[in-house]
Amino acid sequence: MKAWIAVLSILGGVTGLACGLFVTAAGSLFSEDAMASSGASVFWLSALAIILGFTSWKWNKISGIGLIVISVAGFFMNGLFFTLSFIFLMIAGILALRL
Repeated sequence: MKAWIAVLSILGGVTGLACGLFVTAAGSLFSEDAMASSGASVFWLSALAIILGFTSWKWNKISGIGLIVISVAGFFMNGLFFTLSFIFLMIAGILALRL
């Protein structure tokens, strides 16, 4: 079960990295500073989500709460671009809390 948390957080993190990179590039292309800033924030939050997926083996409650917070924050920052990452990270966070 712990392996699924890591796998789901890696999937959510990688799709979040791609989403953040895409939104940052689009914001820079269209000279939208707020869009580029939120995309960069989601990029680094997604990298943190991958790390939290591995730390959930040791500190499952803290990592689970962190994954849920990252999924909700990323969804509010990037909207529908972050939907797939939101689903993966939310499931990983719930699984980490239930261990």
